[in-house]
Amino acid sequence: MVDDLFSTLGVQFDTLQSPSEIAEIRCHGVIRDLPEFMENMGAKKGQSVWTSRSSWIEFSKNELEAWLVDVPVGDHIIIVESQNDVEISYQCPSGVTLELWGKEKLALLIGYSVLESKNLEYLKEEKEKEQKKDIEDTVEKIESIFQKIKRKSQICIKSHINPNDSLDLLGISQAPCQPILLELCFWLVNGNLIGPENNVEEREWIVLEDNFSEEITLQEDLSFISSIPNLPILKIPLKNSLEKIQNNLNNLCDERRHESISTSELNSGKLLRWWKLDKKSIECSSKSVLVPSWLFISPIDGKKIINGLNGKVLDYKGELKGIH
Repeated sequence: MVDDLFSTLGVQFDTLQSPSEIAEIRCHGVIRDLPEFMENMGAKKGQSVWTSRSSWIEFSKNELEAWLVDVPVGDHIIIVESQNDVEISYQCPSGVTLELWGKEKLALLIGYSVLESKNLEYLKEEKEKEQKKDIEDTVEKIESIFQKIKRKSQICIKSHINPNDSLDLLGISQAPCQPILLELCFWLVNGNLIGPENNVEEREWIVLEDNFSEEITLQEDLSFISSIPNLPILKIPLKNSLEKIQNNLNNLCDERRHESISTSELNSGKLLRWWKLDKKSIECSSKSVLVPSWLFISPIDGKKIINGLNGKVLDYKGELKGIH
């Protein structure tokens, strides 16, 4: 998003002499040309622009200090996409100057891009193309995620849960939370759907088995964390999982589809018809997946877990595997 934003604003970068990434903070390059309103915001030519990746954990002093160890001499801006408050105390090494920009300045950049961009029509067309692609390529999107999971040796999916929301519901918003990872299980399922006219359609499904919440769900849209956090991992040993998955596959995979019917030019319409999973055709393989979550101590109930997948507050159970 930030690359597209800078491109729309007409910001030009030199990238040859810049490192691509330090401590998971990405460098876009050294500013060669920029619009006047960005100069008024404090940016200038010759300054290196960096972005801290959006994360479920806030940008911290530790991350900043790790970046300062290897950053080259010069003027720098780090755009922290994930938070408003970037008031972090730090000391730059000799020859290095730094500004931290949070959501407020990022919002200003986006606002200027909308008000002053010459490419609004282009952005509208791109959005329409994206919407059309989302509709036409749903199956292809699922399949590409399926293949990505199959290829990766370790998988960690993003959590979009705010633990404070779960704590507020319990009336204990001040309880400190410890970040952990829950180990769940992906089941990659290949098989055929059989239509009403015995038509055969080959499909792939991603099934998530969550033994903490005792849920088995079909997954179609997932976001992954590229660098897995170094956190304790909580795991529940799987028992009779394959049998449980096979018993739930018809509920998850069978589909009722609107299909057009026509008996004459005057009589036509749509009919709901079943496409059923052919259980003889299925192949299943499993793969562990990690989900960022939180551990806290309830004043009444003791240890509890906030599931980063769904925000549910659960009893503490499972086997702590230590630091990953």
